[in-house]
Amino acid sequence: MGYLKTDEEFLKRGESGGTCCVIALLRKGRLVVSNIGDCHVVLSRAGKAEVLTSDHRASQEDEKQRIENLGGFVVNYHGAWRVQGSLAVSRGNGDGHLKQWVVADRETRTLLVDH
Repeated sequence: MGYLKTDEEFLKRGESGGTCCVIALLRKGRLVVSNIGDCHVVLSRAGKAEVLTSDHRASQEDEKQRIENLGGFVVNYHGAWRVQGSLAVSRGNGDGHLKQWVVADRETRTLLVDH
C-alpha cells in the first residue's frame, strides 16, 4: 500500500522525475522485504551475500511482455532496454509521463532469519 500511496503523491504534485524504492522490516525473526525498480536488499548469512529482491527492468521478458500488453514498447537504446525508449526500470514511483507502463506494484518476500 505504501508504494501506491507514494506514487499517488508524486503524481498529485506533478513531479517530473521518479524513484525506485526498497523496504526491509525485521520483527521477531521474520524479515519482510519488498521493492519496485532496481533497489536491492542484501542479507549476509555466514559472511555470504544473498540478494533477496529482484530487479524490475525493461530487459526482463515478463516485464517487457506486461508493458507490451498495455500498449507500450521496449527498445534497446544505447545498450540498455528502455520503456518507451526512455526508462530502464519497469516499476517505480513517479515518472508520470510513463505511468501507463511504469507501475508501482511491489514484489514482496517473507523469510525467517536468526538474529
